[in-house]
Amino acid sequence: MDKNPKISVVIPVYKTEATLPRCVDSVLKQSFQNFEIVIVDDGSPDRAGEIADHYAKKYNNIVVVHKRNGGLAEARKSGIKVASGEFIVPLDSDDELPKNALEVLLGRCEIENLDLCYGTYMRVEGDRRRLFHHSFTGVMNGDEFRVRNLTVGNNYGSCFCISRRVIWRDDVFPPAEKRFPSEDVMINTRLSKYLKRVGIYNDCVYNYYLNPESLSISGQSRQELWSDFFGELRRYLQSEGFLDEAMEHLLRIREVDHLGFYVKDIDKQSRWYKDVMSYDCSKYPIKTRTLHVLLHCPALLRFCIKMNRMVKKLIN
Repeated sequence: MDKNPKISVVIPVYKTEATLPRCVDSVLKQSFQNFEIVIVDDGSPDRAGEIADHYAKKYNNIVVVHKRNGGLAEARKSGIKVASGEFIVPLDSDDELPKNALEVLLGRCEIENLDLCYGTYMRVEGDRRRLFHHSFTGVMNGDEFRVRNLTVGNNYGSCFCISRRVIWRDDVFPPAEKRFPSEDVMINTRLSKYLKRVGIYNDCVYNYYLNPESLSISGQSRQELWSDFFGELRRYLQSEGFLDEAMEHLLRIREVDHLGFYVKDIDKQSRWYKDVMSYDCSKYPIKTRTLHVLLHCPALLRFCIKMNRMVKKLIN
């Protein structure tokens, strides 16, 4: 292994013994070869840890970290701590990288002198493939990225990106004892204060396989988790002096959106529900205003969402 790999690909692993080989093999086949792979076995109860060790014995540019289960954010943090590359590329163990992903991401980052660079991804669901496109492409600063990160409709996940390792400070990660349903948004919000230049492009650098049991999806429908998430996000923004009127506006739009689309069983007696329903949405986008009205009757809201998704499937 090169003692100074340019890129460290960090792969958290939990209950993905079936997909881990496909994931690792996609990295090994990259057109750009100056990399290491850091696999973090997050206390996986299946054979994923054993599979990772098998790869490490076969390839000298693969490092495996075994740890007690602590969640996705802690696994990524552990991987970054042992990484030696100048750049970090995160990869979920049930996904894969197109052959030129590292080459494209690194090229963008070096040419534009970026701290963080996003490409886009191909969503794979069975035989169906759909390419996601960013509505904005170009270069922005950290403050602009914070705003776009919190704006509904933008997607800056933890993957399909590359970043400089030096920006990953300990305070970027949420408290270890807490787990949130949208750690990507939480981490990017904390990361934004260390970013000078962020690039957003529509180069496809990631194949995202939809898996309802994956770390990024499981547990997202619980209302109390979203309540805690927005409470922690608001506290952090306030402590850093970022919570101005414009930022509060963005947060409230996001709260309405997530309460409507992400929470499976809405508890109308909860404090968070009552707070969200007290918002004056008269100056918000029409989608937010409509959703806010429908939230008064969760059963009707679910029916409308179901019908809307059925129509989209027929169209696509």
